[in-house]
Amino acid sequence: MEADGRAVAARRAKEAGNDAYRKSFLETLPAYCKSLLETAVEHYTRGALLDPSDISFLTNRAAAYLKLCKYEECVRDCDDAAKRGREVGANNKLIAKALSRKASALLELADCAGDYAPAIRALEQSLAEHYCEETLDKLGEAERERKELEEQDRLDQEAADHDREKGNEFFKQKKYHEAAMHYTRAIKMSPKDPRAFSNRAQCHIYLGDFPQSLKDAEKCVELDPTFIKGYVRKAKVQFLMESYENALTTYLEGLKCDPNNMEVLDGLRRCAACIKKANGVDIELEELKEMSGNFQSENDLCKFQKAMEQAAILKNEASDERLRRIESERMARTMEEHLSGVQQELERLKKQHSEVTEKLKNTNEHLQGQLSESRVQYECLLVEHDHLLHERNHAVREVQELRQKRGQMLSVLTTAMHCEFSSSELECATENFSSSLKIGEGGFGCVYRGLLRNMTVAIKVLKSDSLHGQSQFEQEVAILSRVRHPHLVTLLGACLESSTLVYEFLPNGSLEDFLLCEEKRRTLPWQTRIRIISEICSALTFLHKNKPHPVVHGDLKPANILLDVNLVTKLSDFGISRHLMQSSTNNTIMYCTMHPMGTLQYMDPEFFATGELTCQSDVYSFGVVVLRLLTGKPPDGIKKVVEDAMEKGDLNSVVDTLAGEWPDVHVQQLAYLAINCMELSRRCRPDLSGEVWGVVEALKDDASLSSASSSRPSDEICTPSYFVCPISQDVMNDPHIAADGFTYEAEAIRSWLDSGHDTSPMTNMRLEHDVLIPNRTLRSAIQEWLQQQNMAL
Repeated sequence: MEADGRAVAARRAKEAGNDAYRKSFLETLPAYCKSLLETAVEHYTRGALLDPSDISFLTNRAAAYLKLCKYEECVRDCDDAAKRGREVGANNKLIAKALSRKASALLELADCAGDYAPAIRALEQSLAEHYCEETLDKLGEAERERKELEEQDRLDQEAADHDREKGNEFFKQKKYHEAAMHYTRAIKMSPKDPRAFSNRAQCHIYLGDFPQSLKDAEKCVELDPTFIKGYVRKAKVQFLMESYENALTTYLEGLKCDPNNMEVLDGLRRCAACIKKANGVDIELEELKEMSGNFQSENDLCKFQKAMEQAAILKNEASDERLRRIESERMARTMEEHLSGVQQELERLKKQHSEVTEKLKNTNEHLQGQLSESRVQYECLLVEHDHLLHERNHAVREVQELRQKRGQMLSVLTTAMHCEFSSSELECATENFSSSLKIGEGGFGCVYRGLLRNMTVAIKVLKSDSLHGQSQFEQEVAILSRVRHPHLVTLLGACLESSTLVYEFLPNGSLEDFLLCEEKRRTLPWQTRIRIISEICSALTFLHKNKPHPVVHGDLKPANILLDVNLVTKLSDFGISRHLMQSSTNNTIMYCTMHPMGTLQYMDPEFFATGELTCQSDVYSFGVVVLRLLTGKPPDGIKKVVEDAMEKGDLNSVVDTLAGEWPDVHVQQLAYLAINCMELSRRCRPDLSGEVWGVVEALKDDASLSSASSSRPSDEICTPSYFVCPISQDVMNDPHIAADGFTYEAEAIRSWLDSGHDTSPMTNMRLEHDVLIPNRTLRSAIQEWLQQQNMAL
């Protein structure tokens, strides 16, 4: 019992984690998205503790860490998942998935550190566990990025070498400032090259900038402790800064790298002499040996001893020179008294000259900086000007395209429907869009019931200031003005100025209204539900087979499936429908978008993840609708409920009993069909026109036989009022629009006009002209309705 309880708790933790993780993709607020991901991590952590053998907890938690940008934690979880998966003998595909996610995290880290090797190793391990095209593509991309990084390093090194050689040329010409600038560029391109730091340190020595020279020399030694020039530069700066002890120590460190370097030995001798001169004491050989440490050979020691002997000779010479200098100073003291005034004046002039020189130097540098800034600003302004010019041209093209597209829309309405309504007509028909006549409201607008030209119609007012609303208006007109089918809602006309669409009015509302109300569900017996499924399948098949381009609905759900007075299905809301085009990359018919829209519970998971909308996306939504009609349950988790019942062999426990007694065979067939339609991979879903239609048509025939005795008599069928001619009171065969805006049977209105009448039969007002316009849209709708009634009979 305890084991079963832990398994149930682990499964619930996984479902809760998956739910929080999926919701994070829908959340637009970063803070709430982060909170959802952290909640998912907590659930996965609890599940991993409850069921350590299930590595999916670790891989799912790694995915959450990856989205939270916690790459080290993601790598850790993926390593643990791979290790534990091999121990318990898990599916190679799961282990490969963990290694692939580890590679994704390592690739993010590689973008910062510039090291793609760990990510490439992880991807190779993933491919070794389980071959996957996506992983292979990631591996190829990582290898390309590594090659690009290596190529960039090579180019940077070449540029650094060029700048360093340029600096060497200026150094030979004693142009130390220009040389230092080129060495600085070389350092920026190759910051680990000790030669550039050594050369710039020498330039700063000649320019008198000892602190900066000391920093460059120390950096040179830090980058390459075996580079002797770094020690020489550092010791020289320390010597010039009169830090003789530090210079001596630096020379001794350099001597360990190259005991035969004469420049180092000469520096040691000079440092020793300066230390002796400063302290008035001698430095003996043994003391220097202690300071220098152990030499590599006796030959080195002999050379150093000879250098010290030379230093002793120079010491004696320096002592004699000192005595002579004292005598000379005594003799020159009297002369200095006479020259002191002249020297003071000379110092004043030198100081003044230095100040002027420094001021001119600063002014020159300031002007050079201003000139450089001005050039940069000028270049930025040029780039911004080009960018703005490009944006202006692009905007002009978009405006022209929109105008052309709007003109084409108007042409479609004029030629295909011959029914364009004015805003005043729509306001009058809806009593100024009264809330009492509102029958529906969605994200892009509202739907009203209205009386327009003696017809009860549905008027859909889209948000004209919304980009999505305008797109929905254009899509519905583009599709419904060209496509006719008995199970597609009839578009009667539109108003371009207010982005409003006029449809036939269907009094029974939507299928969603029936499924949400228990009383209404009772009016949908299982025979009617099967007929509705077949009608939806028929309409979708018709759209998918449309020529020259297939049409995909994209938002199939019960709220968009309307029912007429005879409970006949009409698909509506084609605002996000699309004409599918041939893809140039994989030869697939699809529509691609960066912003998938629709209802999440009915949305194809592949469309949500990739933005690729295909006919198979409608197949997934169709499967959800079938399960709702079969079970009467809400869409959340409906697939899991049916699958659990199928595993237990108890499908009758989930079917909607309000629909009557379902035949067991029909329940089995509908459940398996819906589950197959809801496969996560669209390649595994059946084709509507083939396998699905074969099953649905057979079920419809059986249901028709079963309900034949209880079918409605033909005299109970309600005729839509706008199908009836106001003069003859019969269903119109050839409807025409007269000057008063009302539609009549052509023969009846011509007889009215030929008999001498010049007034409207409906308003009794004078007609402006006697021209009649064919109402092709209404004629098509009447013919479809008549055909449907004949089929029912």
